[in-house]
Amino acid sequence: MALIVPFQGIFYDQKKVGDLSQVVAPPYDVISPEAQDSFYRRHPQNVIRLILNKETPGDTPQDNRYTRSAANYRAWLKEGILARSSAPQFYFLQEQFDDFTGLGVNGDSSQRRKVRQGVIGLVRLEEFAAGVVLPHEKTQTKPKADRLALMEACRANLCQIFSLYPDPEGVMTQIYEEVFSSPSGPALDITDGDGFRHRLWMVNDSKILKKVTEIMGPKKIYIADGHHRYETTLTYRERQRARFPNNTGKESYNFTMMYLAAMEDKGLVILPTHRVVMGIEEFHVSSFMEQIGNSFFIESFAFNAQNEGIVREQFLRKLALRANTGRTLGMLLGQTSQYFLLSLKEDRLLDQAAPGLLPVLKDLDVNLLHILILQKLLKIGPQELAAGKNVLYCQESKEAALTVQSGRGQIAFFLNPTKVYQVRDVSLAGETMPSKSTFFYPKLLSGLVINPLEPDEEIVVK
Repeated sequence: MALIVPFQGIFYDQKKVGDLSQVVAPPYDVISPEAQDSFYRRHPQNVIRLILNKETPGDTPQDNRYTRSAANYRAWLKEGILARSSAPQFYFLQEQFDDFTGLGVNGDSSQRRKVRQGVIGLVRLEEFAAGVVLPHEKTQTKPKADRLALMEACRANLCQIFSLYPDPEGVMTQIYEEVFSSPSGPALDITDGDGFRHRLWMVNDSKILKKVTEIMGPKKIYIADGHHRYETTLTYRERQRARFPNNTGKESYNFTMMYLAAMEDKGLVILPTHRVVMGIEEFHVSSFMEQIGNSFFIESFAFNAQNEGIVREQFLRKLALRANTGRTLGMLLGQTSQYFLLSLKEDRLLDQAAPGLLPVLKDLDVNLLHILILQKLLKIGPQELAAGKNVLYCQESKEAALTVQSGRGQIAFFLNPTKVYQVRDVSLAGETMPSKSTFFYPKLLSGLVINPLEPDEEIVVK
C-alpha cells in the first residue's frame, strides 16, 4: 500500500522576499544557461541558487555548486527568509494555464484555459519491484549523480516529484472542492512569467488529512516527471540507513515529497518532445528517403522562405489528426524544403524489427521512431542515445525546424504526444519508455514548498 502523509513544509516568508513570483523557478532540468542567468538576476533569493547553483572555474570539493546551494539554504533558514510550518499539513495546489496545443473537433488550433489540481505530501519510498510506485521512463546516470550530490549537501527535497494516481470515481475531487472553496482562501497566489496562476492552500484539518491518507492508500502511484529524482531518493535512503543502522522506517529520509494529480484530471496535459538528428557521417538524402519508403507511406509539404511557418502549422495539424487513426511520424530533412508525414505501411514491419516487444511498447510512436528509423536506418541505438551523441531533444517544433534549417541538424522528427493511458499501461507492464517520451505541461514550479531531510527527525505516521 502507498503511504502518503502530511509534513511540515518550508516556505519563503513573503515579508522578507516580497513578490513570491520573483523567487520561484521551473525545475532544474528545463532551465537553459540563459534562463539560469535570468533567474539569478531576478531576485537575490531566487530558488535557482538552491536547485541549480552556477558552476565556476575555481570550483573545488570544498567550494562548488552544491556546497554553495547548501550554504544558501542554511543561511536563508537562519535569516528567516525560509520558514517552516508549525504543524504537518497537506498542500493543495491549483494551477490555471493556457493550453495552446489542443485541437478543436475540426482540427483547428485552439487556446484553452485549463485548471490542474493536486496535492503535495510525503510518500513513503518504495522500490519499484513492490508495485506501489511505478516508473515509465528510463533514467541516465549523470542527472542522478548530480541530484544526489545536491541532496547530500542540502539534506532536503527542494522540488516535488510529479506523480499520478487513478481516481475514476472522482473521490479526491470532493476534497479539492472543499479545500479550494474554503473562505480563508489560498496561502499563496502567484502568477508566473508565462501568465500561469499558481494557488496553494495549506491544510492541517485533521479530518481532511485523514481522508487523503485513507483515499490514497490503496492506489498505485505513477511517476510522471521526476524519475531521476525518485531514484536518487532511493539511493539517498540507502546511504542514510547505512549511516544510521538503528532506523525505524519513520525517519524523514524514508519519504520523499510528491505532487499527486489524478490521471483523469481535465487539466492534465502531455506534450511531445521532438528529436533532431545530427553528426551522421556519409548521410545521403536520396538513399535515406528510398529506405524510408520501404516502411512508410510518404506525404510531402513543400515550403519556401515566405510560407515556411504556415506550411509547418498545416503539417503539424495533420500530424495531430493522425494520432488516433494510424502510426504516423513527422519529418524535416536538411537540404530539402519539404516537411514529410511518414505513415507506417504494416504493423508487421515493427514486429520484424523488434520481435518480442510487448504490445504496450509497440503502441508508442517514440518506439516506432527509435526502432525503425534511428536504430535500423541511422544506426543510433540505445547506447548512442544514452550518451547523447547524435540526438538533440527539442520541446518546441519551431526550434527543431530551425535547427535543421540552420544546418546544425540533419533531420528533425516530430511526434504526437504520449497518452495518459499509455503511461499507465507501460508502468503496469513493468516496462519503461525511452527517455524524453513525455513532457507534462506546465512544469511544477520549484520554490513553492521544500521538505527537510534531517536524519534525526521522524515523520508523524498515524
